[in-house]
Amino acid sequence: MAPGLTKFEGSAVERTPFSADFQATVKSELDSILRAPIFAQSGRCKRFLNHVVVQTLAGNAAELKERTIGISVFERTSDYDTGDDSIVRVTANEVRKRLGQYYGQSADAHPIQIELPRGSYVPEFRVQATRKGKKAEEGAVPDIANGSPRPAEPLHAPQGNIPALVEPEFAHLQTRARTRRFRRPLIYSVILVLLVLAGAVVLGLLRNRSLNGIPDLWNSFLHPSSPVLVCIDTHRLPMPGSASTEGQKFVDMVLRKQIISLDDASVLSSMGAMLGKKDIPFRVVGAEQTSLADLRRQPVILIGAIDNQWTIRLTAGLPYRVEVANPPGSGAAKEPVASIVDSKQGTRWSTDLSVPFGAWKSDYAVVAKIDDVITGVPVLIEAGLGNDGTLAASELITSGGLSADLANEPSCRGRENFETVIDTQIIDTKSGPPHLLRLTCW
Repeated sequence: MAPGLTKFEGSAVERTPFSADFQATVKSELDSILRAPIFAQSGRCKRFLNHVVVQTLAGNAAELKERTIGISVFERTSDYDTGDDSIVRVTANEVRKRLGQYYGQSADAHPIQIELPRGSYVPEFRVQATRKGKKAEEGAVPDIANGSPRPAEPLHAPQGNIPALVEPEFAHLQTRARTRRFRRPLIYSVILVLLVLAGAVVLGLLRNRSLNGIPDLWNSFLHPSSPVLVCIDTHRLPMPGSASTEGQKFVDMVLRKQIISLDDASVLSSMGAMLGKKDIPFRVVGAEQTSLADLRRQPVILIGAIDNQWTIRLTAGLPYRVEVANPPGSGAAKEPVASIVDSKQGTRWSTDLSVPFGAWKSDYAVVAKIDDVITGVPVLIEAGLGNDGTLAASELITSGGLSADLANEPSCRGRENFETVIDTQIIDTKSGPPHLLRLTCW
């Protein structure tokens, strides 16, 4: 046990004022947590946890409110709207979950555990139970006269003539000794079984720890403070001369502007099924009707690229960015050309939408999971240049192929963010299996 800590028979929460020794022990535990892979891969969670722990130790727990944390940790302006921007709430939920996983998977002893209670941004420091004096009490037997323990006297073999009144008692002691000898093999067998079970548990923990060392696709989307926002690309159907003069009628606003292709609807259905299995609530919106303020309220999933302005904007700073020349609605005389560009090497994978669809030979897509700096929330991107690319990206996620690729890539160990480029061969307008072209983790 660390110096200066009180010994408890059960765990207890330590409260202010904190001694210097106690603060040193908490900071040591904090350093260990922040170095662990489950926290090392999330800069947002590290900054949050470090801030609330340091401020609490300094006696500033009363100042740990959502707005002050947003300003101090996430560089929000002093008048930012906490109702529209949920980064503090989302990060707090993520930190609670990661702390639970950290202690659940750790085989080490922790004299102090750092906890973040639900509904609060003030951490608690729980001093773990210790046992003192147990060995000193072992071997003591109750003193019948005064009820207090006294040292047990060793039993000696009888010497010389033994009075008849003592013989039955001695025989009873011999019987007890034989019973103990018979019990020992059984006890050893039980201990062996327990050791085998403990070994299996440790192997399971090590396996889980190794799996947790790679980017997790869904970890950041569990238990959100608001339903996950699924933002899908919608298409416009231009009909010159037939639109209403106001441009605000149902036929103009819905039937000609909020169009989703059958392929994209299939991808949306698969995504909804996966979210449902994981008990992740979600709602669906069109990219055209979504603002930056909408994106900053909860975790986001982006589907599609050509008509999804947010896919293009949020991939601009990633290793593989999506670019669209002559985008739909731009008024350009030429058909759109969509590309995925390797930001470092300059490699470009393109799809020319002017080519007849039946002549398409391949399509491309990006799949990325990031802690986005623009929105301040976790973002999953599943975006093909054409519909076949989006279908291939969906298959890569739902089949488990993406998780396998991440697990087999050594550079992804201990990382949280990733982006991959895939391609798919097209035969008779139908996409084939997805193939991995690039994978980068950070």
